[in-house]
Parts: sequence; C-alpha cells; structure tokens
Amino acid sequence: MKKTAIIIGISSDIGYELAVRLAKDGWEIWGTYRTKPSFSFPKGINIFPCDVLDISTRHSFLQHLKKNNISWDLFIIATGTEEPIGNFWDSSEEVWNESIRVNALAPLGMIRDLYLLRNTAQISSVVFFSGSGTNNAAPAYSAYCASKIMLIKMCELLDAETPDIQFFIIGPGIVRTKIHEQTLKEPIKSGPNYLKLMKFLDSGSPGTSHQEIFECLMWCMHQGKAVIGGRNISLVYDAWRVDGGVSLSNALKEDLDMYKLRRFGNDINVNMDKI
Repeated sequence: MKKTAIIIGISSDIGYELAVRLAKDGWEIWGTYRTKPSFSFPKGINIFPCDVLDISTRHSFLQHLKKNNISWDLFIIATGTEEPIGNFWDSSEEVWNESIRVNALAPLGMIRDLYLLRNTAQISSVVFFSGSGTNNAAPAYSAYCASKIMLIKMCELLDAETPDIQFFIIGPGIVRTKIHEQTLKEPIKSGPNYLKLMKFLDSGSPGTSHQEIFECLMWCMHQGKAVIGGRNISLVYDAWRVDGGVSLSNALKEDLDMYKLRRFGNDINVNMDKI
C-alpha cells in the first residue's frame, strides 16, 4: 500500500529534496508552500498554498486533505527562518515573537490541525529539524535557537503523550540552502557567524548533502518508537551510519535519556552542607 507524506515547507531546499526522493521511492506527497515555487515538481508530488501563520489557509489545506481522503504516515516540518538576526535587545518584540511563531508555534499548530488524519493502522512519524546553537550560545540568533530548543523538548513531550506516533528531530549540520541568505544580508548584526559562513561557502565544501538527510531520516523512521521516539539526532556526529546503526540503536534502547534535553550534571551527587 502506498505511503503518504505531508511536507510543510515543500518549497524549501530540504523540503523539496526530501519530496523528490520520497516520490521516487513511491510515496505520495502533499506539501505546502507560502510563496509559489518557480520550479516544477515530479509526478506524485501535490503542492498547496498555505502560510503556517495564516489560520484560514491552514484550514483550507486541512479540508483539501479531507476531501481527498488523505491519511499520512510521515509528517515533515521543513519551514524556518533565522530572522531577526541581531542582539535580542535590538530586536523588536513583535518581530522576535513572530520568529518563534514561524519556527515553532505554527508548525506545532499544523501538526495539531492534521493529527486526526494520521494513519492509525501503524506507528506514524513526525520529524522536525534542529539547528545550530542548541548546545551552546549563538549570539544574534536568539529567536531561532530558542525555537529549536522548544521543538527538541516538544518532541519528547509529544512522543510520550502519543502512543501511535514517533516524534524525533534531526540536526543536519550545515547545509547549502537559501536560509543562509538571511545571514549574508546582515554582515554586521550576525557577528562571527557571518565570517564562519563565508569561510564555509568559499571553501567549496558541500556540507551535509540532501541525500544524507534523506538517509538519516529513513534510518530514524525504521528504528521504531522505542528507539527513536523523543530523540534529537545529530546527522553529522551520531553513529547512525556505523555498522548500519545497530550499535547506536542498541545504545538508545539502553539509555532512555540519550539525545534528549537534560540538565548536565544531574548525575553528580553533591552534599551542599559540606560546601
């Protein structure tokens, strides 16, 4: 039976590339875009105008899926923005809050919208993408980083609350996508990250390929909820490619806290009375 994937942000580079690869493997794809793409999509990929911040277009997309009797097996969130770039104190509250909405709140709302359309005959998958700054401070990108932290924790919460969906988030590393144009437009406000990005772009390094993202996604999906549910997987640094990912899968089974958001040092027993 043909499987169905929903891709929110199918006109993004990652969204498009995943759609093409999934369609090639026989998946039926339903994707949304805010700005109509100038490029064409292969057969089997259906696109629909929808702004994640616009409740009316979200409702239209939901009704369209219902009309076509669509139930999904895979739900991919590929939307995002790095803006506003700059010091938190220099960003307007309105713009900063909207970034949180675009990167986290609205995508979660889309999942809420389409929750009842999941394929209940199996364990379905929901995947987000994390970004830089989740393990250290990334000055000038506070809204973007805070949104990703929210999604990392929401994966764990939603996975615990939902028996028939496995939620996980993938950190793809640096990928050559359009999102970097936002940093390139702000050479002063982006601080050291501008020079870091320029060095990467000038190096000719391909960074993480879309094929690697696709393969990591497939590996995660096939691990099962007990292994991958609620986890934050680093495509670049985690050993999902070593021995077919068997060792990593076994390690995840044994450690329920592995690759989840935790306060470092909780395992250290300190007697405060002796300090």
